[in-house]
Amino acid sequence: MSIKVKQTCLGLTCLLILASGCAEVPMFYHGNKVSSVPVVALQEGSHTSATWETFDLIIDYKYIQDGNSLEISGQAALSQHYQMMYTNIPRMDTYIFFLDKDFRVLKTAIFVNVWTNNTKDIQDFSKSYNVPTGTTGISFGYSGQVQGIDGKGSFWELPLK
Repeated sequence: MSIKVKQTCLGLTCLLILASGCAEVPMFYHGNKVSSVPVVALQEGSHTSATWETFDLIIDYKYIQDGNSLEISGQAALSQHYQMMYTNIPRMDTYIFFLDKDFRVLKTAIFVNVWTNNTKDIQDFSKSYNVPTGTTGISFGYSGQVQGIDGKGSFWELPLK
């Protein structure tokens, strides 16, 4: 084989390997069960306000569901622990999970996709989502890293199984 053919084959092989590792966000955690965090039962047609909270993250939100459309807005912030102990957020990924009656993930969507670098900042959000058929509730998840004078830390709450 000529060198050009070998290089082409190698390039295509690398592309295939790279592409096989990619998954669309809606399929993240699909079928996995949300078990250790609050689940919000959706109420169609009425404005609902609430707070979703874990040790790491607090989300104050309001939403309205109309058929297969969900409008949600509010604010998200790291808990006091992270605000007092760390100064920076090098990485923070947050998700909204659409769940069936058994709390299994039907769909995953990016929730707050831009976080400022400061742990004390409050992140405003306003999003619209298509609600998949069979959805009875929602929950949130996250994976992040914080950094401060005394070091760094990682934290997450995701439906891994």
